[in-house]
Amino acid sequence: MVSGRSDMDVELGEDVLTEILARLPYRSLARFQCVSTSWRRIISSDYLRRRLPLITSGVLYSGGGGGDDGARRAYTYACAPDGGGVAEAGDMGFFPCHDASTIIDGCNGLLLYYASRPAAFHVVNPTTRRWAALPAPRARTLLSVLAFDPCASPHYKVVCFTGWLPRGATIEVFDSERCAWRGHGVDFGLDTDAMTATMHCFGGALHVLAYSGHVVRVDLDTMACAVTALPAPVSCRARAGHCRGRLRFASSDGARLRIWELEDAGAGEWALKHEIGVGDVVPGGSSQAITFLFMAFHPEREVVYLWSPWKLLAFDMVERRVEEEWAFGSEKEGAHLIQIWLFPFSRHLANALA
Repeated sequence: MVSGRSDMDVELGEDVLTEILARLPYRSLARFQCVSTSWRRIISSDYLRRRLPLITSGVLYSGGGGGDDGARRAYTYACAPDGGGVAEAGDMGFFPCHDASTIIDGCNGLLLYYASRPAAFHVVNPTTRRWAALPAPRARTLLSVLAFDPCASPHYKVVCFTGWLPRGATIEVFDSERCAWRGHGVDFGLDTDAMTATMHCFGGALHVLAYSGHVVRVDLDTMACAVTALPAPVSCRARAGHCRGRLRFASSDGARLRIWELEDAGAGEWALKHEIGVGDVVPGGSSQAITFLFMAFHPEREVVYLWSPWKLLAFDMVERRVEEEWAFGSEKEGAHLIQIWLFPFSRHLANALA
């Protein structure tokens, strides 16, 4: 290798090399960034990123049943590999606190663990098998959220709600770039009783659904809040997300799913983009016998991810067909899917927790 170039760069050329790299698994791409400066540039380029399939980075679910003592169900981390099945993720033995703590959240490939005795947070990257212990927050934590955008930065934030106010909250935010917690007061602009625990992180902001029929955007840098009225009531099945950089809202009654897109944030104008029913997902299916839950938007295509008992489905809303499905299998019968994460390949995931 001379001047940061490998012999293979010269023999293959960038076009051929890009075609080869686009067919490799994520772990290999993460390692091959170290081959040479030219390989790192190609692997990090937007052109290659657009050629790569989305990473179904994780499936967070709780098993069927639960303890008789009423203890909170533990979440299990799994992955959806090629081949149509959902399998528990690889051995987490590299993380020494795995058995003594619980997964409480996940975001775009990173997991947030919490142990109560003693109180401690850990952020874990199962892909690179690295983890980091966070210093303890100063106040008791009521609710915690992990925010990570691997397409923008290798840094992440952990948001801990530490107290409730009539129309806001006190929070502490851990920033991995600064390696420190900072306390803030947040004014939601709505009664706190209306706020739900359904949250979505995107573009450096936390989007929180409210039962009053609104979505509250909390800027995680300035802590400024913006309230936008939603086009439909908020229920336990409602979800917010982004597709092509635009905020979307999904509302479902278990038999029909409606999806709106925010076209003008200033005016609060929404447009109904899609509406699908059980018959679209399962031809001939009865709404009384089959239900589905909305789980996530594809970040770049008109595809949504649905949870139908013991199956995760990728549904193309333009073609109106299921394009892929992953079965949990009979051994996971009764599993309850919590959330999934989908995002394009990015070198920032490989560099997170480096």
